[in-house]
Amino acid sequence: MRTMSTLFLLLLMIAAIADAASVESMAGSASLLNSSSSGDEPVMVGGPCEYDMYNGTATICSVMQTNESAGQALVTGGPGYAGYEVRYTFIPSEDLPVWVSDHLNQSGNCSLLLQLCNSWYPGPAFLEKYNITEGAVFQATLRAIRSGTCTPVVIELEGVDRCDYFESGSPGTS
Repeated sequence: MRTMSTLFLLLLMIAAIADAASVESMAGSASLLNSSSSGDEPVMVGGPCEYDMYNGTATICSVMQTNESAGQALVTGGPGYAGYEVRYTFIPSEDLPVWVSDHLNQSGNCSLLLQLCNSWYPGPAFLEKYNITEGAVFQATLRAIRSGTCTPVVIELEGVDRCDYFESGSPGTS
């Protein structure tokens, strides 16, 4: 009986080690590689993807409530407020790879959509906090995927925290 118990424990340990190894290999890590020669350290963002970074400006073209953005107030588990659809353009201050330019051109003029990290539309308090109004101009960074299967193009507006969920009033989201 003691031999069976020892064998069972040994099998459990082997399974745990194998499971930990497979989780570690799947997790990976992604770095944002700065395309400039500033010498900055890569920034870790999670997932097995690498991005090149390009600077530019984003101009807010429209801020309006649509049926979809207002409807998020009624979604169970949603933010609890009616949101606003915010559209903007991105103008690079440096040359972009052709595929990225094509991606932006396919989107069309003023068709980039600003949403929170979890895909909620920003609400009125968020817009006020970050001074998001029609015509506002922000320094912006476009991240173009270099390798991996993450979102191919991500644009972040300087000074705007898209993961700031203070407006929802949910515990742990402020």
